[in-house]
Amino acid sequence: MTDRSGKMRICEVIESAAGGSCRHMIDLCAGLARRGHDVHVIYSPLRADPRYVAELEALPVTLQTVDMHRSIGMHDLRSARDLARAILSAGPFDIVHGHSSKAGALIRLIPVAGARRVYTPHAFRGLDPSAKLVTRCVFDGAEVMLGYLRTDAVITVSHEELDFARRRHIAPGRCHVILNGVVDPVSADRREAREALGVPSDAVVIGFIGRLTAQKSPERFLEAMIRLLPMATSAYAVMMDDGENAGALDDLLKAPALRERLIRLRGLRASDYLPGFDMLMMTSRYEGLPYVMLESLAAGVPIVTTDVAGARDVIADTQCGVITSNGPGAVEELTAIVLELITNPGRRAEMAAQALYRSGQLNGPRMVSETEALYRSLCD
Repeated sequence: MTDRSGKMRICEVIESAAGGSCRHMIDLCAGLARRGHDVHVIYSPLRADPRYVAELEALPVTLQTVDMHRSIGMHDLRSARDLARAILSAGPFDIVHGHSSKAGALIRLIPVAGARRVYTPHAFRGLDPSAKLVTRCVFDGAEVMLGYLRTDAVITVSHEELDFARRRHIAPGRCHVILNGVVDPVSADRREAREALGVPSDAVVIGFIGRLTAQKSPERFLEAMIRLLPMATSAYAVMMDDGENAGALDDLLKAPALRERLIRLRGLRASDYLPGFDMLMMTSRYEGLPYVMLESLAAGVPIVTTDVAGARDVIADTQCGVITSNGPGAVEELTAIVLELITNPGRRAEMAAQALYRSGQLNGPRMVSETEALYRSLCD
């Protein structure tokens, strides 16, 4: 179906128009459209973030909505029917690409009129070290089954994710690693960002950016700040969060240690404030390769992170960040490392320079180019 000019017809599908997986899809769609491809996007309005929807609407792509639910249930039968109808009526396509587990499952269970099926999990559920054994078995079993069922390619966004897929025999021989990358990094001014945060000029700002979910473990950040702030009078904590589970943090948020030096921002674009940070703390239990790390690099902000998939790909052999354990002692390790960095401005400055260097390697058009090349290989 690819025409003589090399133009492809591509359908990108996602259930949740929010978070890092949607950020990835928006960047990918924008890059593919700039290269002359015909891009069609199907997303669910049920968990859509208005900010991401506005970005999608601004792209030179065709948009369509289909109700898809995060949970598994009988509603998935209706979603599969409606998604099949949407793809068949808007097609034919060369590529149908499902992002995250729900869209990835649906596009492999429905007819797509001869299109090649591509799936990006954006973090396999089985990577969660805190998940119960039965949960991991169910999700891993589903991934194995769907990997054998009409799957032309699986894109993993980190090498750890690729290794996991290989160990679990998910789509053997059809897994490809394409590291995430911010296509158009936003360059904000540090002075303006600090003024927007309202922190003193000599403050050392430790930031958290993420959804209020068990995966992102925001309670670890708060517990670390409760320990650290009384010991470091120059430190300020900034928490930029979204999500429905804010009530679960109420007790921690009331801690006296946080009363004067915790700044909480909700529903705002993180890249506008990131340059005002002195370091980013990532506390996740599991990841694919989080976009906030890449945005942190672009802002020249060092990273202190738990050992999740993608962390080693981002930090690599540079000194742009520090990786801690991801077990019961994670809070203690995060606290100790951040406290050492607060007292060592020279090391922070070197890490910031390394972050900008690493951003130049990972960010930019690379991710789009590699994905486009994979699409073409599947269509040949």
